[in-house]
Amino acid sequence: MNDFVQYKCPCCGAALRFSPGAQKLSCASCGNEYDLETLRQYEQEEERGSGREEEQELNWEYQREAQGAKRTEDGKYICPSCGAEIEADENTVSTTCPYCDNVVVIRASASGEYEPDVMIPFQIKGDQARQMLENFCRGKRLLPKNFRDRSYLKNLKGYYVPYWLFDCDASAEMSFNATRTRAWSDSEYDYLETSYYLVNRAGGMEFYHVPVDGSTEMDDDTTESIEPFDYGALTEFNPAYLAGYETDKYDVDAKAAEGRAKERLYRSAEQVMRGTVSGYDTVTVKHRYLDAKNGKVHYALLPVWMFETVYNGKKYQFAINGQTGKMVGELPVDRGAFWKYLCGFTAIGTAICSILGILLFGGVL
Repeated sequence: MNDFVQYKCPCCGAALRFSPGAQKLSCASCGNEYDLETLRQYEQEEERGSGREEEQELNWEYQREAQGAKRTEDGKYICPSCGAEIEADENTVSTTCPYCDNVVVIRASASGEYEPDVMIPFQIKGDQARQMLENFCRGKRLLPKNFRDRSYLKNLKGYYVPYWLFDCDASAEMSFNATRTRAWSDSEYDYLETSYYLVNRAGGMEFYHVPVDGSTEMDDDTTESIEPFDYGALTEFNPAYLAGYETDKYDVDAKAAEGRAKERLYRSAEQVMRGTVSGYDTVTVKHRYLDAKNGKVHYALLPVWMFETVYNGKKYQFAINGQTGKMVGELPVDRGAFWKYLCGFTAIGTAICSILGILLFGGVL
């Protein structure tokens, strides 16, 4: 226990003095006054904020024990159609035989602990996805040559991407520092008054199927950008849905995905709470707390059309939601074409200036 108690202004940090006339604590520095109850609530808020971690440990009940993806054989499989050897890594669930185009589902990788709880079958067909990508690339003159002659379309493939879906009931408490400013002038001075506020919010919310992709091959920003999926279309896993598409097991297990899920939960809760704080000029988060109950995790396969290419040593990834058709991605730029068009525009600009000079001055100086 401290031997001394010091009262400081919550706004500017200067020392407070008790004013008998106002029966409040006053700040000589910024002029604010506080009654004792307000200061008591502020101190409680400070203690509560400093006594809690920003991100609490959240507990989850797993539908299936997540043990990670392990190689079950030596990485080679026999095509049941033509008998050729097919190479597949330890995470492959379904693939296509490069010799006879037969679809091969590796049962050991799609059963037992690796069998998904649920999945969403593809709704966007291959020719639709190719047309969408072609339309997106059309008219973009700075793309490399192979994009302009449509040879890039052969790199577009349908994938069932492994996801972890997190459910929970959450209660959140958040505090915000807020300000309002008022400006006015008289014949001698300009004035600016800033008022400071501590805004508290608390409430309950339900999170249903917060998705985190379970593949290191997929960029998290890409998978989040093609959301949302319509989870009303979730169905029980059936290997028949995998026919004709590439499918991988997760190589990021549910335990490892918890951190990303928790980050998304906090971000969503903060957006909801922040949306209720209005009428202020500035609002910043002071502290946040979230407690989750009834947490459950589901292993799912979700459909994504993927296009990947490497240009000048950089990897480019383009994705189409295989259910909704939402697209996101980055395409390469041909630097040679860029400089060609830049020089063309520069030449046009020079010619225009020359013509203007002739018209304005009657000749070339």
